[in-house]
Amino acid sequence: MSRRDEKTVGLVLVTYQSAEDLPPFLESLTAAVEPLTVDVVGVDNTSTDGSAGLVEQFGGTVIRNRKNVGLSAAINQGAAATNAEWILVANPDTHLAPGSIAALVETARADDKIGMIGPQVTRLDGTHYPTGRRFPSLAVGVAHALLGGVWPGNPATRQYFGKPVTTVSDVDWISGCCMLFRRAAFDAVGGFDTRYFLYFEETKMALDMHRAGWRVVLDPTVEIRHREGGSMRSAPFRKIRSHHRSALRFYCDYHQGSPWLLFAPLVAAGLVVRGAASVLRTAITQRLRR
Repeated sequence: MSRRDEKTVGLVLVTYQSAEDLPPFLESLTAAVEPLTVDVVGVDNTSTDGSAGLVEQFGGTVIRNRKNVGLSAAINQGAAATNAEWILVANPDTHLAPGSIAALVETARADDKIGMIGPQVTRLDGTHYPTGRRFPSLAVGVAHALLGGVWPGNPATRQYFGKPVTTVSDVDWISGCCMLFRRAAFDAVGGFDTRYFLYFEETKMALDMHRAGWRVVLDPTVEIRHREGGSMRSAPFRKIRSHHRSALRFYCDYHQGSPWLLFAPLVAAGLVVRGAASVLRTAITQRLRR
């Protein structure tokens, strides 16, 4: 294997109907990584809106999948196509601040055991978006699932989101909208778990990192902005199904070998109810927008 390029960030950019978000994201990219260089690898999961062409126009390499292979598998495809030492996975609906990615690399370089690092995330209006979250217990997970949508400030949701950190800190997991990986760590855990088609893939990756002895870190001195809900614009009902399937899968993976795994049928039943409520709420919202 050839020597990895330590001065290059390999951006893995998975697109699916992302043409609306790509222009501002790509415009922010060069300034975000300077003085490092960026190697853009787009992996397109059957978009029909010209997403792949926009990435090519920017100068990126594009892998066009003939079918939607899911987010985890697509990320692994992109990571395999770049020789960069640092692998950046970022959603097209994020806006990267100048110097933000270079700063994450600098923080990661300070400790060879940092395998996965992310920035503080804010919404486009500047309000805080929770990242650096905790792996939830059964009680916290159930309460958050039931109450989070109607009572955002409930105690379970606050515990799940964790306390805001003010210095570089170890956390359970970070938001998947912007994640930087050390190549050695990414390869050591085998990349993303492809059983996760969409959602919870970053949570499972963080769990794999912890179990393999790598640090998962949040650097709150670095801030990027995220268009919350942007990923739900296309195929919302299919994504609701994927979200709840992945939630159950992560519960089982997290509690593997633990007595808590016996409660998986109860968790599954609760997720079915929550999923049905999400479908109904989405259907009503779409009807009102017509």
